Parts: sequence; C-alpha cells; structure tokens
Amino acid sequence: MIRKTRLFTPSPTPLLPAAQQAMAAADMQPESPEFRTLYLHVLSQLKEFLGTENDVVCLSASGTGAMEASVSNLTSPGDRVLVLSAGKYGERWTALAANFGCAVDVVSAPHEGTFSLDEIKAKLKLETRCVFMQATESLAGVHHPVESVAKLLKETESEALLVVDAIAALGNTELQVDAWGIDALIGASQSLMVSPGLSFLALSEKTWGRMEASYNPRYYFDLRKQRKSARQGEMAYTPPVALIAAMGAALDWIAAQEA
Repeated sequence: MIRKTRLFTPSPTPLLPAAQQAMAAADMQPESPEFRTLYLHVLSQLKEFLGTENDVVCLSASGTGAMEASVSNLTSPGDRVLVLSAGKYGERWTALAANFGCAVDVVSAPHEGTFSLDEIKAKLKLETRCVFMQATESLAGVHHPVESVAKLLKETESEALLVVDAIAALGNTELQVDAWGIDALIGASQSLMVSPGLSFLALSEKTWGRMEASYNPRYYFDLRKQRKSARQGEMAYTPPVALIAAMGAALDWIAAQEA
C-alpha cells in the first residue's frame, strides 16, 4: 500500500482553535500515566499523518533544532554533503553543515526557481553522505522535486541519506516518505496550525544505523535518546506538555476531515 502525507484545508485562523483549547487545558505532569498515553497517541498520529512506518521522534525545539539534530546525528567532521539551496532555509542547511565540520557542496537555484537534476547529478559524489533540501521554499512559494531527487539517489546507487525539511510543505504537498526513500523528514508544530516550539522527524532505519557511525558531539539533540524514551511514552528531557496536547488536538482535527 502506498502511504502519503495527509493533505488538509487549513483552519480559517492561523492557529487551530481546538489546539489552543487543548493547550489551555493541558495541566498533566510529564511523568504521569496520562501524559504517557497522550504522547504515545501523538506519535502514532504523526506516523499516520506523515504516511510512514518509520519511527518518529519529537524535540522541544523549533524546526531549526530538528535541522541541527539531523546534521549532528548523521554526519561526522570531514564528511562530504550536498545542499540544495534556493533561499534562506537552504542557506541555513549550508551554515549548519559547515558548523559541524562537513565539506559542503551546494547546488543553488534562484529564490523563485528550483534545481536542475543534471546539476545535482554532477555535484553528487561517491563520498557524499547526505543530501539536504527543502520540500518547499515558503518565502517564494516554490515546490522542489523531492521525488526526483530521491529517484536520482536510487538510480546512482548513492549511499547518501536524503534529508528533507518539510515544515512549509506538510499538509499542502504530496510526499511519500517510505515509497520515495526519504530518510529523514522534518516537520514542526506550526505545520499543524499549532504554536511554534515543537519539531519532529520521521527517520528511516538507514538513518539509525548511520547515527552509530557518526562521531559529531550531541547531547540534548541525540535522537537515539529520544527514540528510546519515546517507546516508553516519554521524551528524553522535559516535554512541552501543552504543545504536545495541542498537536494531538490538531492531528485529531485533520483526521476528522477525512472521515
């Protein structure tokens, strides 16, 4: 069965009223059975929303925190990576990778344009460890060819992981995480009409194996800790309970649209 990210019509207001109500009512303790039940449900909802069988982990951080976590967990100093850059968020990938000591190759496109697959293929090297890109460049309203990039990596038998920032794309752009071979998909609470401050990543088994070989420093953003804790209905560090409750309400609302 082909599983896709769910598409939905946004609420007329920037923040979903049901999510705001859930935030206001979220008075449970992080260690409580009530919270564990809620968090396990939200993780299950996220997998359904993203259309993936992969494990999903959450971070108490904005989307940039999830971007940094993907770089620190999946690369080592000196690794060669490829960034597809067509705006400030692509430029952010470049800066993050450089800060963690990667050798960064860049394919650039105008802020209102997208990438040439021929140029991507020319920049892709045998030693490329990750390809970082956006699904959508929100400031320009441009959708990038995620499926074509994933297909190119398969056709060239590249070992590179495909890491996609889908924060602006979720809910309005078709993405097939598992079928296309997206190794890491990043979203955030604002993708779901919820206040910013919570991010999440759907991660393939290939990425979890890569983490064991990476020796970049990580502590708060160690995704392995989050995966281990998530299986118990917990986050590795103090969770933003109100945001998780709000995201659960938003995901319930999205699922009800399809009923």
